[in-house]
Amino acid sequence: MSPSDDAYEARDLSRFAELYWELRCPERPRFVEDLLRVTLPGGDLHVLGGEAQIIQGASLPWVMENLVPLLDGTRTVGDVEAAFPGIVASDLRDAIHLMHMHGMLEEGEGAAADEAEEPRRAQRAFFSRYLRRTGRNRSRGEAQRALEGARVRALGDGDAPLAGMLVTMLREAGVADVRLAASAGELAQGEVDLAVVIGDQEALEAAARACIAARVPMLAANPGTWTIGPLTIPGASACPACVRLQIAAAPADPALDDGAPRALWGRALVSRVAQHVIFHASGLLAVAPLEHVEVWRPGAGETALHPFMTRLPSCPLCGGDAPPRTATLSSGHAESLARMFHNTTVVQPWHIGQHAGMQAHISPEVRRLQSTPAAPSPRRSPEGAGTQVASPLGAAFGAAFGAPAGAGAALSRRRDATGTLDAGALGALLELSFGGRVERRAEGEAHVRRNTASAGNLGSAEAYVAVARVPGIAAGVHRFELAARALAPLRAGVAAGALARAVLAGGSAEHAAAVESAGAVIVVVGSVARACSKYYARGYTYALLDAGLMAHRVELLAQELGLAATAVWTFDDEVVARVVGVDGIDLAPHLLIALRGAATEARDVSR
Repeated sequence: MSPSDDAYEARDLSRFAELYWELRCPERPRFVEDLLRVTLPGGDLHVLGGEAQIIQGASLPWVMENLVPLLDGTRTVGDVEAAFPGIVASDLRDAIHLMHMHGMLEEGEGAAADEAEEPRRAQRAFFSRYLRRTGRNRSRGEAQRALEGARVRALGDGDAPLAGMLVTMLREAGVADVRLAASAGELAQGEVDLAVVIGDQEALEAAARACIAARVPMLAANPGTWTIGPLTIPGASACPACVRLQIAAAPADPALDDGAPRALWGRALVSRVAQHVIFHASGLLAVAPLEHVEVWRPGAGETALHPFMTRLPSCPLCGGDAPPRTATLSSGHAESLARMFHNTTVVQPWHIGQHAGMQAHISPEVRRLQSTPAAPSPRRSPEGAGTQVASPLGAAFGAAFGAPAGAGAALSRRRDATGTLDAGALGALLELSFGGRVERRAEGEAHVRRNTASAGNLGSAEAYVAVARVPGIAAGVHRFELAARALAPLRAGVAAGALARAVLAGGSAEHAAAVESAGAVIVVVGSVARACSKYYARGYTYALLDAGLMAHRVELLAQELGLAATAVWTFDDEVVARVVGVDGIDLAPHLLIALRGAATEARDVSR
């Protein structure tokens, strides 16, 4: 354990780790060889690898002298236990789990085949020290194979020698499919995992426009301003135009007027870009330019990091018209402050493999509140409530997704959507926003993996759906059930008129018309009681933020599915609460989202 404030004991760690898939131990643990170990006074061990840490304890010498030599990747955990019949098995497992959680162990299965490939053996050993930083790879071999399989395209607009240098570096690292592109259009041709562009601001924005249109991630580097980043994930993270509108261009550095120093620093810049590409392709480290822009000042020998470089919802290159425009940046660009906030949420949809959180620590009272029944409070029991009936949406999920799959895979299968709001499209929208999966644990515990982040992973934003015209789903008010992946009917009949009157009372005739003509209206209901049971007075604020984040997620997904989504936040709360059958206090409506098929909307406009 560590003597810092974050110190903890390894005792019972294996029992705890068995509850979570992310903490599973390697089948054949192998001690990471590329670690610097320094023995401190008193016998403590200072280990330097992916991160620095201090381990201490009376059993530490025995662990290093007896246990670690057996962790060579050829033995299973059971084999190691059998080698020490006099040691309690759980104690051995605790020590193994502690080392694994701190990046000192990797999966040794298949290690012999990896080591037989002599080229880049040192590189694979170096990779092994970073495996636990993201948890996306269990062994050095997995990381190396991911790197070798990456498809990278490089463009040097005005800086072709630097781009060629980058290609050479990546090939030496093992990237087999890395090529130079002659133009921005070639960057996104064929199957491409990452495009890297080295050039001035105009060239970067031109290339970003092509990559965004083709949905290809792009890493930008500008040797003129000595900047690296952002890494643009289309539709998710900042683009070069977002950066230009948020930070001023760095002034020219007179110390680099001489050609020789500039060439030397240019090579250093390319080396840093290659490092980012390797980290991204191998999955070993989170890539800083994803949400940061790195600025070098070679003449002064300094670097600066612009953190939280958010995607601008109203960016002229990667965004659109995103009202209300409530903030003016230093560049004079008007933006929606609320949407900018949602873009900087800690857990983003594009953080692959990173779920919303764990909830085993949540108290029984909060878990009880999370088990909100399909029928609302008896105080406002709507007609037809009380019996949960599987709707056609369940079959639609199966048709849209096949077997349960990750959010990215499900979404990609809907990219050829015709813009029709049917049961399949609505099912995809609800599943990828309000959905997730529940992993049942022993003694009634549950681990919920939500597709959208929320405060405390409480999922305070719930979906009540007023269906008017959705083929395959009966008209009426329904509640989306995460665990069942289905709509539970609460009330029969079309409620669009009542909701439209509630919106009209809020002062917006345009929004009222959108709600009344919608095929379906999602009422985002905040479970205020659930949020406040954990966060007390702050809970209401968090419930509002959860609702806003969910509305943002629904809007992005609607765009992907070819649907039109209109968010409405001004309405008569009491009327909406009565329509969906909630009390308006513990369960309070926060937002309405009117959904229509894009094709239907086009026909309406043409009239």
